[in-house]
Amino acid sequence: MSAIEIDDTMTVSRHHEMIAADIGDEAVILNVQNGYFFQLNRTAALIWGALETPVSVGTLCTMIADAHSVDPDTCRQDVIAFIADMHDREIVTIA
Repeated sequence: MSAIEIDDTMTVSRHHEMIAADIGDEAVILNVQNGYFFQLNRTAALIWGALETPVSVGTLCTMIADAHSVDPDTCRQDVIAFIADMHDREIVTIA
């Protein structure tokens, strides 16, 4: 679990050393620094796409909740958990 506390005002962006490719509704990310690659499902790929430009956590959560018509609180918990995992894997940066 991530040691970072994430709130809605923080800004999330892609780590600069990631290479990504869309594959249908999914995406694949390659970390060129360590050679690891990650396959993202449809929702994760939507989050990755939204991070093309830095975005606040609150805005990102609203975008995902609206796109999937889910409860905003549940969506927020899931999005923050995903962002924290991506941060731990050095795929995104959080400021």
